[in-house]
Amino acid sequence: MRINSAAYNALKQAGRYLEEELLLTVNREKTHVCRSWQGVKFLGVSIYSGYTQIQQVKLNGFKAKVRTLTRRSSPNLIDVIDELNPVLAGFAMYYRIANCKGVLADLARWVRRRIRAIQMKLWKKPTRLHRRLRQLGYPAEFKAIKMNSWANAASPLAHYALPNNHLHKELWLFDLSAVTTGILVPDENKNRQEPYTRPVRTVL
Repeated sequence: MRINSAAYNALKQAGRYLEEELLLTVNREKTHVCRSWQGVKFLGVSIYSGYTQIQQVKLNGFKAKVRTLTRRSSPNLIDVIDELNPVLAGFAMYYRIANCKGVLADLARWVRRRIRAIQMKLWKKPTRLHRRLRQLGYPAEFKAIKMNSWANAASPLAHYALPNNHLHKELWLFDLSAVTTGILVPDENKNRQEPYTRPVRTVL
């Protein structure tokens, strides 16, 4: 077909330019002609005709690393966040070229749930949770819930006690959902996050 012939000719010309003019080495095993609607895998993303997405294997690797850093046996929440922030920021800043706003929002919710799970276990008893809620102005009587529970880390009481704003603005957890995505050229004036640590933090 004429289209296939043109594509292979473009590949040949590009390879010649890269190797002869720029003196670069072209990996013949990874360099090939394909259809854009099927996706082109390159440096951790899959590039399609109208959008780019993060490869699933990279998402799985990221989540595995976050799980390692956010075990519920962690003794100090602040130390966990300080170790976690560079991982979150590095992942987001690298993959923000992809059209991954929804993916990052989902990951942000998942990370916050893991942070809440750690704090819930550190509180140990429901009375500590109830005290925190009363400090925040919730006057009602609260149901006692199991503190070492992944399910309860997503409960309304956990969200009331540790709202998103507290996690991001007071404990300085990097906010994946605040990163602008789908960009091709890095812009130093965008996606500036607050530094990972602050001289003063609110410690529960």
